Amino acid sequence: MLRAIFQRSSIFPKLVATFTIVIIPLFALSLILNELGKMEVQSRISASMKDKISYEFLSLEQELQRIANTQKQLVNDGEVLDLGSSIFLLSDYQRTKKINDLHDKLQLWKDASPLIRNVSVYIPSSDRIVTTGTVTDMAANQVAMKQIAAAIYKGGYPITQWNNRMYLSMTFPNRQSARDIANRPPLFINNIELSTEALQQMLSRISQEGGAALYGKSWAVGNKRDQSLLAEIRTKLGDREIRGTPDSSVAVGGQRYFVFSEKSESMDLELLTYIPEKALLGTLQSYRIWFWLLVACSLVIILLFSYGIHLLIQRPLSMLVRLLRNVEEGNFHIVKKQNRKDEFGYLFSQFERTVRKLKQSIDELYVQKIRLQQTELKQLQAQIAPHFLYNSFFILHQLIVSYDNEKAESVSKNLGEYFQYITRNSMDEVALEAEVNHVRSYLEIQNIRFSNRISASFTSLPDKFRTILVPRLVLQPIIENAYQHGLRDVLSGGRLVIDFLDRGDELCIVVEDNGSGMPGDERANLQQKLSAEEVTGESTGLINVHRRLKIKFGNKGGIEVQTGPGGGFVVSVHIPCEENSDVPTADR
Repeated sequence: MLRAIFQRSSIFPKLVATFTIVIIPLFALSLILNELGKMEVQSRISASMKDKISYEFLSLEQELQRIANTQKQLVNDGEVLDLGSSIFLLSDYQRTKKINDLHDKLQLWKDASPLIRNVSVYIPSSDRIVTTGTVTDMAANQVAMKQIAAAIYKGGYPITQWNNRMYLSMTFPNRQSARDIANRPPLFINNIELSTEALQQMLSRISQEGGAALYGKSWAVGNKRDQSLLAEIRTKLGDREIRGTPDSSVAVGGQRYFVFSEKSESMDLELLTYIPEKALLGTLQSYRIWFWLLVACSLVIILLFSYGIHLLIQRPLSMLVRLLRNVEEGNFHIVKKQNRKDEFGYLFSQFERTVRKLKQSIDELYVQKIRLQQTELKQLQAQIAPHFLYNSFFILHQLIVSYDNEKAESVSKNLGEYFQYITRNSMDEVALEAEVNHVRSYLEIQNIRFSNRISASFTSLPDKFRTILVPRLVLQPIIENAYQHGLRDVLSGGRLVIDFLDRGDELCIVVEDNGSGMPGDERANLQQKLSAEEVTGESTGLINVHRRLKIKFGNKGGIEVQTGPGGGFVVSVHIPCEENSDVPTADR
């Protein structure tokens, strides 16, 4: 079906389709190369981001591990052990000195790491708190220290969240629960409060284009927007392992994000980072836009180039095709001289010369056929007039001798009309009504001549066919042929019928006799001559009439012969009823 449509279409869409088909593989190859390059760059960017995040997370993990290890070394600190176990044995000076030394150590400890906000040591035996911060309510701070130490059993180790604040808490000796701490007070409780602001700054530094959050078993650090978006991302990811590849991208709210994750088994931490795809692949996205812009520009170029070829080639070809179709329809007056100097100019000039010669040949052939038709008409007139004239005068003589004045008057009247019609040479074509009236005059004379042997009958000519122009003397030769050959040997009961049949687009005149008919070989020979396009030698009678009708009406006109139902001879004359059929041939 597509092939048929392609074959029926003009050159312009074929050119556009051809150029498009040729250039599509190039576009496809460029798109594939662009996608491969995008995947490679995306992979390298993802690997770079993964390395960056891994490095930052490793630095955070090492820093937290260092803080935790320093906290564990507090067990072996002499000042803490003395203050926790033998504070009552110390003098006021010794106690004050050890407390000051412990405070200095805690201060150094806090200053050593930006992640530490405050360091506190609670000594239950003396109800003292040594802290780098400010103590406004000793009793409240003591309760808080115990609660923070107890929260580790709910929130996990090493980082514990309490009242939206992050702590590294250690009890010595270790106690299993808050009740255990109350019943058996430890030597000391050490709480290191981590700076949430420092952690958030570190997360912001890890993912400047996106967001990040640090997760424990029951807590998370990050700004609220990052946490809510990451919570939705985690829900969509489910149990899928995240590796920072395009497979770990998810769509949230109509936008795609690349997700990276790092885990620490020793610290029981997880870092989850997201980066918008636009931020990570923004330049690559612009390459795709430029690629499609290139495709659009190429299509426009194809259209312009095809249109240029259309102006240079298709338009003159279309004009040449129109001229050929006009010539095919018989219009030889449409050739216009083209002022072109290229190959099409040569084609147009040669075409014009060919059409001019063809028109000249057709005119010569047409004039020759008209002259042939006139010659044949004159030949018919010469054949008809002599013997019919002799017979008519003989009948008229007999009628006068027998004093049958009425019939003699009819014969003389019809005879005058008859010869007036066939000798009127100024018109080669007449209205069908005039031809029929002429035949009626002929039959009136023949009816008087063969009144005792042959009877002839006429049906009415339909009104719509009365004005059709036909060649003169196309009916009389057929009727005369019936008298001379079909009914010649009939002694009585001869019958001749002329019937006019209206078949819509043509008039069929049927001339039927009940004579002896025509032998099969003669009828076959006659039929062969009627079917032949050209007749050589002398052509008279039915063949003459047939040729003249063909010249006038083309293939739709002519005569047919066949054997009648009763064995007689039937001749059918076909006259088409076409528009402008009443226009004389010379004008047409």
